Amino acid sequence: MKLLSVDVGTTCCKCQLFDENGEILCYKSEEYGFLSVGKENYIDLFAVWQKLQAMILSLEHKDIASICISSLGESFVLLDENDNVLFNPMLYTDVRGEEEAKWVEQKVGNEKIFNITGVTAHSMYSMYKLLWIKKHYPEIFARAKKVMLVCDYLGYLLTGERVIDYSLASRTGAFDIRKLCFSIELLEEVGIPVELFSTPFRAGHIVGKLKDGLIKELGLTTVPSLVLGSHDQVCASLGAGAINKGDAVDGMGTVECITTLFDKPSSDIRMGIQGYPCVPYVVDGLYCTYILNYSCGSTVNWFRKKIMHGYCGEEQDYFAYMESKMDDEPSGIYVLPYFGGASTPYQDLNAKGAILNLTTKTEDYQVYKAIMEGTAMEMRFNGETVKKYGIKINSLVATGGGANSDSWLKIKSDVQNVQIKTLRSSEGGLCGCAMIQAVAMGIAENYEQAKKIFVVYDKHYLPSEKDSKKYDAHYSKYKKIYKTVRSFS
Repeated sequence: MKLLSVDVGTTCCKCQLFDENGEILCYKSEEYGFLSVGKENYIDLFAVWQKLQAMILSLEHKDIASICISSLGESFVLLDENDNVLFNPMLYTDVRGEEEAKWVEQKVGNEKIFNITGVTAHSMYSMYKLLWIKKHYPEIFARAKKVMLVCDYLGYLLTGERVIDYSLASRTGAFDIRKLCFSIELLEEVGIPVELFSTPFRAGHIVGKLKDGLIKELGLTTVPSLVLGSHDQVCASLGAGAINKGDAVDGMGTVECITTLFDKPSSDIRMGIQGYPCVPYVVDGLYCTYILNYSCGSTVNWFRKKIMHGYCGEEQDYFAYMESKMDDEPSGIYVLPYFGGASTPYQDLNAKGAILNLTTKTEDYQVYKAIMEGTAMEMRFNGETVKKYGIKINSLVATGGGANSDSWLKIKSDVQNVQIKTLRSSEGGLCGCAMIQAVAMGIAENYEQAKKIFVVYDKHYLPSEKDSKKYDAHYSKYKKIYKTVRSFS
């Protein structure tokens, strides 16, 4: 039985074909640009659909049993009764919807919004951009019959069925995370028909078979089932083996995101205000939240390119040069990693980065190490912050580019005092989709069994009691830096 996993991002889509034993049969990746209309950029859904079909058509194996898609959240397409596109998907960073978010916050109240949806009012979520369209293009909104995020739209093109999973539905800002349905109460209060949205199910629901016409066009010899996928962060966490309360996955890319699991949604509005969403997870009875640091790999690259200009001495590359000179001692330098603003828990886009405690004896590798230490300190601070909401990080699985650095992971393990593991493959989201399919198609009885088939760990890092104690003193000072530096920005 062959399982096709697809991950759709803002400018790139990828797929992996797995067999039922967890072996990867092939990997493909396709890039596309934004759709530019005037001065605005949108997700190019036509390009996404074309690339997805091209990837499937190019597969050597044509006997696919199922397909599962993970995708970015928030961005949605607006369709009329004949499925014509009325409005293309805005990026989540698009500021349109800010005034509408303020209006809903005043009308409904953030505490009520958070208790229903697990998020506070913010322009990134679909509902507020939809309200922006209603206000500025009422004639378009009046013609709208369907609102679909990228994942359920592609599923609709493949099967003709409109289904969305709980985690992606929660990124609309209109989904009741406790009742697991779109909130009629909230949508009626803001004047949006609930019928616009797709039917929500938990990921793993079998949506249906691919359309007959597509089977021939894609050159398939079987009729695959579409298995409902999930939000990309959720799939990536599942593919890293996160299936139990306390499990956490640390995505160390340009931005750092720790996704951690818990079993009871919080009613504490402070959680929402501090930027921690409460998202239904793919495993029944569990929720997850996203802990963010906007400056992770981006800060390392800034130092490498802008400050060091790629200098690597006699080593083959910059990273080998830096890490060959590092020892186990804390650098003694304090880095506040807000070079792209502060995310959780401060939610301060105006925050600035800082490097403190420099002397004329400071060397380049010490600053490099301090950047690693600073990002680890920031995530330790976040881990302590979420404890008051009943969330605890027991261990971490590291993914992304930063997970390739043994030195960084050793620092993180000591600073955060947790065990850290890495994966055989960086494509955790595609592995997560394979696990969802395995359970749905009867290859595995549950996610515990699916994990044994598909999740393969590589390296392990354990905190050193001696080194952790050294960093404890460092950390106590780190926590005081933000308030001091904030007055200068």
